[in-house]
Amino acid sequence: MRDSSKAQTGVRKRLEELSETVREDVTRTCFSLILPHGPPAQHVFSRIWDIPGPQWVRMASEDQTEQPCDQAFAFGPVPSRRLGMSIGVNVVPRKVCSYNCVYCQLGRTTKLTVERRVYTQTDPVVQAVRDKLAQAPHTDYVTVVGDGEPTLASNLGEVRGRIASEWSGRTALLTNGSLLWMSEVRSAAAGFDIVLPTISAGDQATFRRLHRPHVSLSFERCVRGLKSFCSEHADKIWAEVMLVREVNDSTRSLRAIGALIKELHPAEVHLTAPIRPPSVSTIQPPMRDSVELALSEIPGSVDFTRPEASEMPGSRADPVRHLIDIAGTHPLRRAQALDVLANSGMSGREADEALDSLVRSAAVIALDRQGEVFYVRGRQGAGRNTFK
Repeated sequence: MRDSSKAQTGVRKRLEELSETVREDVTRTCFSLILPHGPPAQHVFSRIWDIPGPQWVRMASEDQTEQPCDQAFAFGPVPSRRLGMSIGVNVVPRKVCSYNCVYCQLGRTTKLTVERRVYTQTDPVVQAVRDKLAQAPHTDYVTVVGDGEPTLASNLGEVRGRIASEWSGRTALLTNGSLLWMSEVRSAAAGFDIVLPTISAGDQATFRRLHRPHVSLSFERCVRGLKSFCSEHADKIWAEVMLVREVNDSTRSLRAIGALIKELHPAEVHLTAPIRPPSVSTIQPPMRDSVELALSEIPGSVDFTRPEASEMPGSRADPVRHLIDIAGTHPLRRAQALDVLANSGMSGREADEALDSLVRSAAVIALDRQGEVFYVRGRQGAGRNTFK
């Protein structure tokens, strides 16, 4: 017991020294902190986490088992300016990802990995999609988007194939594109009608600053994968360029992105911006002149940086669950959240009261983003489906 106590004291002292050193020296650098179990790490973690420009990734020790994550396997439909009415599909647990992007609307990555495996069996995912399609037969796309990086699911191709065998509509894949250097990922992605990869950096420094990727991922490796996939499937690629103020919106950065886009020849190029609450609170959308510059420097690009205005559909089967499931992946403005409830049959007063009740119970959380309130799913709003 004496040796154990002495070891804990030593760990605590070392972590405290580390927190002070980093507090003084780090501004924009990204660190991954792998904490041991026990009181010492818990004792100092809050000190480390609050270092200016919060860029830390809190991950479990390598031998810690992954915690189950409650969330819906399918949600929506949600109106999309690019995909029409879309039903979203989750095939990985929340924030299991190969990136830890500064702009991510889902929050910080909790498991940074490039290991592909089955996170949930195919049957329950397909059944969840089947149920949603029964409620919304006029859906335009079934979109595998995920609460993390969907290509980490090794049964991604099987999920898509099963959905396509039962539904004649179109399928889409939203991906950060970081794993397309793997032949099996390219094979799974090739089955989708549309693939929307992130192409938001034109050099290694910007790539690391923006995406804070897994240590095994380099800009060169990810670009190599994108080129391999685009060489065979350019007609189904809709590239997404996420513009972040003072990160990738300079003339130099935009020209580098534009040069890469020219090499890839995607069918479409969409400019987007972090208009919803990002994982790093200091991240801001670009100024209007930067968007105009991007439109001129990136060939074929179309502006999708403004907030969407579409009305949100409801669900009479379970309005509250429907709202919580959407908010889990798609943060909602208050008007959108009230739309979901009103279009589910609630009166204006009932919708207001229901939304406020969800906030009080922590089923959803209200976040301020540049003076506008967004609602995201809270811990108490966990879905009925569980990834294991």
